[in-house]
Amino acid sequence: MVNKIGVGQIPPFLFGFVRQLSAGLLLSFYIFVIRKHALPSKEYIKFHSIVAILLITIGNGIGTFGLQFIPSGISAVLAAISPIIIALLSIYLNPEDRLKPTGWLGIIMGTTGLLIICSNNFSSDSNKTNSLLGLFFTICSVSAWAFGTVYSKTKTFKESPLIAAAIHMVVGSIPLLFLTLIFEKPFDFKITTTAIGIWAYLIIFGSLVAYSAYIYALKYLPATLVSIQSYINPIIALVTGSVFLNEKITVWIILGSMITIIGIILVNFSLYKIKYRKFKSAT
Repeated sequence: MVNKIGVGQIPPFLFGFVRQLSAGLLLSFYIFVIRKHALPSKEYIKFHSIVAILLITIGNGIGTFGLQFIPSGISAVLAAISPIIIALLSIYLNPEDRLKPTGWLGIIMGTTGLLIICSNNFSSDSNKTNSLLGLFFTICSVSAWAFGTVYSKTKTFKESPLIAAAIHMVVGSIPLLFLTLIFEKPFDFKITTTAIGIWAYLIIFGSLVAYSAYIYALKYLPATLVSIQSYINPIIALVTGSVFLNEKITVWIILGSMITIIGIILVNFSLYKIKYRKFKSAT
C-alpha cells in the first residue's frame, strides 16, 4: 500500500532509485566503515550484481512502475505467483524433486486463480490499456524476483548476507536512475513532507529491514521456504487497499485470491514432503 501511495506522489523510477540507493549506502557505511569489513572479491560482486538487476531493478523497480496502472491488492496477489515459479525452477535445477499430483494440482489452482483475478480486473477497468500494462509489468517483475531468488542459491560464499543486500540495493538502483532520466521528469518533482515520509519508511522498513532479512534468510533456508511470506501479503494488501485507498474488491477478486493462495500452499506442501522424505532417508 505504501508503494502505491508513493507512486501517486513521486515518479516511480525516481521513487525506487532514491529508496534503494539510500538504503544501500547506509548499509554499506555500516558494514565497511563502522564494522570495517573487508571488501568482497570481484567474483562475489559480479555474481550479486546479476542478482541485483533481477531482484531490485526489475523485481522491485518495474513492479513499482506497474503499480501506476493497477490496484495494490491486485499487484500483491499477482506477486503470489512467485512461490510457484520458484518451485518450478527448483525442480528444474533438481530433477529428483519432481512434483507429486498435489503439487501439480496447486499449480493448476494458482494459475486458475490468477486468470480469474486478471480477467476480472481487465474487464472492469475502463482504461483497458493501462490495466493490461499494469498486469504485464507486474508479472515481469514477479518472474524476475523468482529467477533472482533461485539464482542467488546457485553459489555459496562465506561473506555475510548483509554485504549481498548492500550490493543489491546500490547496483540495482543504478539502472533506475537511467530509467528516470529517460522516461520521467525528475527535476519537475516537488519534494513534500508526504514524499519524505514515504521514502523514510520504505528505506528503513522496506529495504534495510525487510529486504535485508529476506536475503539473510535466503542464505540459510531453501528458496521455497523463504517464499512462504508471499501467502499473507495479498490478504493484507487487499484489505489495506480497500480501507485506505478505496480500491474495489469484488467477489471474483476474493475467489481468485483464495484459489491462488491455496494453490501456492499445495505446491510448497508437496515440495516440503519431498524434502522431508529425503531427510528421513538420509538419517
